[in-house]
Amino acid sequence: MRTKRVILCILLLCLTTAIGPLASTVAARSVHNTYDVDMLPQGTLVDASEWTTGSETSFTQEDATYTEAMVADQRLTMAHHRPVHLDTMSVWAGTSPTDSNYSIGAPDGASTWSTGPEIKLTNFDVSGLTDYALVEVHMKAVIQIPDALTEDTVRISLQHSGGYELLKTFAHTQGNLDYINNSAYSVNLTGLLEWTWQDLNSLEFTLDYVSAGGVDDSRLVVDAVGLDITVQTPWYGGEVGLASTEFTGHSMPLVGLDLSQGESVNMALTDCGLTPSIAGTTGEWVSDIIENPPEQQLGRVHLQLSEGEADNVSLEYAVSGDGESFSSFTALPENTLLPLGEAYKIKVTAIDSCIESVWADVNDPSLTVSGRVFGTNDGIDPTYSRWLVFVNDELVSNEPMTLGTFAHSWPIGQFMVPGATSYTVEVKAWFTWDSLGDASHTALEISSLSVNGGYAIEWDEDPVCEAIGDQELTEDGGGAILPLLLRCSDDRTSNENLLVEFTNSNEALVEVDLTEGEIRLKLMPEANGQSVVGVKVIDEAGNMWSQSFNLLVNAVDDAPDLGEFQSLVPAERDEVTVVNLTVSDRDSTTLTASTNRSWATVDLSNGTVTVQPPNAGFFGVLVSVCDQTSCSERILDLDVMALADLLVESIDFDSDEMTQGDIVSMRVMVRNQGQAEATFISVRCQNDQQLMSVEIIPVLAPGELGSVTCDWQIPEDAKVIRFSAVVDRGLEIPEGDESNNIMEKLVGIDEKQVADKTSSDSGLSSTTVWTGSIGLLLAVIALFAYLTPAKIKKIE
Repeated sequence: MRTKRVILCILLLCLTTAIGPLASTVAARSVHNTYDVDMLPQGTLVDASEWTTGSETSFTQEDATYTEAMVADQRLTMAHHRPVHLDTMSVWAGTSPTDSNYSIGAPDGASTWSTGPEIKLTNFDVSGLTDYALVEVHMKAVIQIPDALTEDTVRISLQHSGGYELLKTFAHTQGNLDYINNSAYSVNLTGLLEWTWQDLNSLEFTLDYVSAGGVDDSRLVVDAVGLDITVQTPWYGGEVGLASTEFTGHSMPLVGLDLSQGESVNMALTDCGLTPSIAGTTGEWVSDIIENPPEQQLGRVHLQLSEGEADNVSLEYAVSGDGESFSSFTALPENTLLPLGEAYKIKVTAIDSCIESVWADVNDPSLTVSGRVFGTNDGIDPTYSRWLVFVNDELVSNEPMTLGTFAHSWPIGQFMVPGATSYTVEVKAWFTWDSLGDASHTALEISSLSVNGGYAIEWDEDPVCEAIGDQELTEDGGGAILPLLLRCSDDRTSNENLLVEFTNSNEALVEVDLTEGEIRLKLMPEANGQSVVGVKVIDEAGNMWSQSFNLLVNAVDDAPDLGEFQSLVPAERDEVTVVNLTVSDRDSTTLTASTNRSWATVDLSNGTVTVQPPNAGFFGVLVSVCDQTSCSERILDLDVMALADLLVESIDFDSDEMTQGDIVSMRVMVRNQGQAEATFISVRCQNDQQLMSVEIIPVLAPGELGSVTCDWQIPEDAKVIRFSAVVDRGLEIPEGDESNNIMEKLVGIDEKQVADKTSSDSGLSSTTVWTGSIGLLLAVIALFAYLTPAKIKKIE
């Protein structure tokens, strides 16, 4: 019978496997979320460390002098500060009214010396400077005083159209003064007069050695006297301010076209790219369908040539609103936006060219720049002063350095690289000047840069778990634990946050749940058969991995079900103790039972175990109940004790007759008929539930008889009294039988005989009365004498 059930279960399992094989359901990839990505966060110009700035002279790499570039105060500034352009030229005296001819012209080592006569020098040729604005004039005297002046002096004076000026007096010097071998002695003449070129030409300097008399201290040596004239002169030049930054960390918003796919006519894919199969002929290539990225829009189509000219390549497009039916091909001019649609095909026609790559940008990525050019702009060449923007070293725009604010936006998808995750943005400002030398202050200030079009798509994949195989268990077995979440993974949800659901085709067979990330198969009691268990693992977005597996539970012949005994059963030595036994077996009706003790027997019909242990102590009795194939066993633990058994054997009185008011003695006989010694045995004597006394028997050995005596006076009105004796009323002594610890005895009480006592009891005797009366009289007389006043005496 059981073999047929097993075969039936196996056939059902095979049938289930055939019509419902192990399945794992994986849904298509879905979009969880899309959001915009800032493709140039450093364009806010908050963090200067994200930018590299510098300046240099035009067409060289030498550091610029008047231009600086910096990022500060959330602005990118390229400032050009050029001061007035000045040149200083030296003009030397051309003649000497004092014929001091060795002192005219530029310093040449020839000199005139004097210890008294004046040396005069004039005629300064400034004809080469008259076309320039005069800024400053300094006198330069190339002179020497070889020795210290103690009393003599040397004076330098100036004669001009406005009068006479004493420029310098040398006196009391500490040593020689040498302005020949060292720098010439200079005096600033700028503030003396509103100079004209004629004034400067006619200046006359007088150098005079003045002796105080006697021996001269030294002498005056004059090599040359001239003018340092500073004038504003024209100038020209160019400097460049530089600033660059690199964006990294996100893919460019581009969709690259696979040149190896699609349809082609007379086109082949070679090492250089896609090129006509026959040189000098025209080839065509049509791409596979290109769809818009989720929630995005394709923008412009671009291509890169490795060989040939761009004029030899043309683009066309076909658009579809449903991704299935497409329009006819239409020419697509370079850098032109695609029309709105759901899907596109791109056709490329080429001759004598090799196409390296073709791509379409997404959302028309554009670079937006806003700012201003401000300052005086004096002398800035309007043609050659420009500011330029580059992306990946490709020129995006070339703008004039024109004063005012600006806001520009340029598409830059053509300058980005498909598949790249970085690109560079660079700004260069050319400051080119050609001026009369005036000061100029010009600055290019960019307040923000941004690149739109960036996007990110959060794809949500289904959880992935290792497959769970079919399971085969045995009825009444321990079930099974199957690893699950440890063998699962998900792209966005952590394993502990994955939700697990189960389906169970046979809940009467097995209970299925998840415990600490593992599948727990808990078999139902006494159940066998088969079930199909479905498992679903769901991530936080609702994506799911699912599988079903078959569970087969093989039937077994169950052993008898033997109920548990009380943990410790008390028993008395040599006494019969009966313990209840619970036995059942759903698979068998014929059972046998046995024990491992000769003094313990099992009665299955009454469900009892009878024990009569011969010794005291702790004993374990193994009880076995068997059917035809198996057995079940339980241990019956016994606490076998040898107990005392106290018995009130008799109650006796010291008199057979009791009379009201008598004092009686009640003797109680107590026997220990148990197997253990009893000590400190309390015996309680009572009458009609009233305590007479409690007496103690110190010890009674097994079989020994002891007694106590209780004394008590019978009340005057007692008629019948129920005397009782209770042994070990507090149950402090363990006994085998507690029911024989009390004995009662009903006793009748005789009435007390009353004697005639009238004469003696009717009143007080006459003697007593007379004695009392005389005493009372004497007391009154004494009190009267005490209270009476003293006798009155006559006073003489």
